Amino acid sequence: MTEPLLVGLDIGTTGLKAGLVDARGGLVAMTTAPCEVQRPAPGQAEQDPEDYWRAAAACIRELLAVSRVEPGRIVALSSCGHAPTMVLLDGDDRPVRPAILWQDTRAVTEAEELARDPGPDALAEALGVRWPIDASMPMARFRWLGRHEPDVLRRVRHALLPKDYVHLRLTGEATTDPWSAKGLVHQSTLMPIEALRDLAGVDPAVAPRAVASSDVVGYVSTAAAQETGLPAGLPVVAGWTDAMAAMLGTGALGRKGLACDVSGTSEVIGLTFGYRPEHTGPLMCADVSGGRWMVYGPTQASGASLGWALRAFGVESTAAALAEAADAPPGADGLLFLPYLQGERAPLWDPRARGVFAGLTTGHERAHLLRAVLEGVGCSVRHVLGAAESVGGVPAEEVRVAGGGARLELWNHIKADLTGRQLRPCATSENGVLGTAMLAALGAGIYPDVPAAGEAMVQLLEPVLPDDSCRPLYDALFERYVAFYPRVRDLMG
Repeated sequence: MTEPLLVGLDIGTTGLKAGLVDARGGLVAMTTAPCEVQRPAPGQAEQDPEDYWRAAAACIRELLAVSRVEPGRIVALSSCGHAPTMVLLDGDDRPVRPAILWQDTRAVTEAEELARDPGPDALAEALGVRWPIDASMPMARFRWLGRHEPDVLRRVRHALLPKDYVHLRLTGEATTDPWSAKGLVHQSTLMPIEALRDLAGVDPAVAPRAVASSDVVGYVSTAAAQETGLPAGLPVVAGWTDAMAAMLGTGALGRKGLACDVSGTSEVIGLTFGYRPEHTGPLMCADVSGGRWMVYGPTQASGASLGWALRAFGVESTAAALAEAADAPPGADGLLFLPYLQGERAPLWDPRARGVFAGLTTGHERAHLLRAVLEGVGCSVRHVLGAAESVGGVPAEEVRVAGGGARLELWNHIKADLTGRQLRPCATSENGVLGTAMLAALGAGIYPDVPAAGEAMVQLLEPVLPDDSCRPLYDALFERYVAFYPRVRDLMG
């Protein structure tokens, strides 16, 4: 019998990836297409929602062309995407304005207002989850639109995520999963959040229908089949946020005590628990399935910090930067870097945070600065991982490393040394694509649950072990890292 195939779409901030994956997790074919980010004003980040659909349709057509597989072998499709990004549609499902990206901090003032009134406890009850209050919350963004673009707000009938918009174009159904739509959909009842009316000035009906991330939300229409080459009637599975899908693609969601670090433009660090923790501090807690919960936190700029360093210091490539950084000693001769170039999410949740080099001397060269950037991001990983470990009072057994950063050997060693944990890189760096393919496999009934899909579809490389000789130096560096920002917070511009 011909092996079934699955399509996984990963809608990233700067581009869309599409993968054709077999039931054992093998990547049969992969295509990509760019998505342009517009920054019309400081703190603002937007995209044209039509780019999501154009990129998805183009990638799927190319995927079928390069793989030369019979489309009938494909049994399901699922997608993940960046969140919380707001795609706002009118009554005819047409975008009323550019999508507001997860990076966008225009609604800082509105978030601060919500933090004061009704306050964190009332918001947690309204949302069904205790979520750090920041400018990315839909309520804050709706408030901003009411003040600055009231005509636009009056036209809004649906609020979707990028992957939900692609699914709408594929199936004609406006649906989502609860975790992607937190702030729109109550996390326990899966119903629209009634408080949207009073606190954000919008009809709660803007929230789409929510189902489990592995549920089928609709079927590819005849029109979408003609645009993409997919078979009409193909099941489309709800999907997840890009962070959750990438963590799923590490296999870390299948066993309690297993941690993961998804290293891309930002860093997402999480730890699986066999129960729902009562208090998670500055982190978030997502229902994985089968009594498993992921406590995790996303940072703001990890790979983005390295990319900035390459541009700022005139380094020609990532490989060249890492080779140069390797020449500097651990600890970069006392140089400390805070990777808060775009504010910071977990565990600070402060959009006004800014990056810092501290301890500069005339003895520091470019190699020291590059190594300090890598170590600063490593400190942020330890910061979030430590917060997750403190929830349950037990250390992570192992950290699965995924994403583009997982391919960078020096950075893996720095993270292992800084955290004191064994790192296990995944065989593929396309964990978002793999994670969505796993959801498609669950929706198609190939596997019964998340652990079974992870066991069958996730492949791992050899572990990276921490160097205990570096531990005293890196413990001291981390103590400086944690202590530094609170002392200079009020001096940030």
